[in-house]
Amino acid sequence: MMKRTAAFSLLALSLAGCVSVLPEPVVPDALYRFSSTARPVEGAPVLLTADVAVFEPEGSNLLLGRDIVFEGPGGELNVLARSEWSEPASRLLQAALLDRLSVLDPESTGVAVDERFSVTSAYELRWTIRDLVIGPESAVITARVTLLEGSSGHVSGQTLIVMREPYTGRPDVEGTQALISAARTAVDSIAVQLPDLMN
Repeated sequence: MMKRTAAFSLLALSLAGCVSVLPEPVVPDALYRFSSTARPVEGAPVLLTADVAVFEPEGSNLLLGRDIVFEGPGGELNVLARSEWSEPASRLLQAALLDRLSVLDPESTGVAVDERFSVTSAYELRWTIRDLVIGPESAVITARVTLLEGSSGHVSGQTLIVMREPYTGRPDVEGTQALISAARTAVDSIAVQLPDLMN
């Protein structure tokens, strides 16, 4: 009986030792998004002559997930442990563009809608994010935007957006703010160019 009790005690002790060496999960200091009540999306009114279904951008799962990514001088990618997006970056970018396209010219005859809620639209805005990273001195977003005719699928227009925002300080604080600023500028540029892509 004594041997059995000693064996159980030893087993419990070894299991407790295994559990104690597991690393504690890192809880981010802050969650970020591209637009907020403190910084709503703004810009010149956009004239839309037809409805546009805005799709969630495609790209790397690493870049478009909840992680915020730092790109080192050699091109190596690292996830920042202390900051995170409030939801996947792809959803945040889509929401930011929809918000920006809601600032419409009074003469607009079309609207921008989330592709999930659109039955038929004259156009489809599809985009691919190639970069959404913080570097040692600047944050950068690169987006290839394609506007398709909804009925035929033919390409109506295409543009490449590259926005770089310099920063000084910590990548997970000032760098993240610079990336947000670059993303907002990119979204504004897409909105401003959209009417020309429709013609």
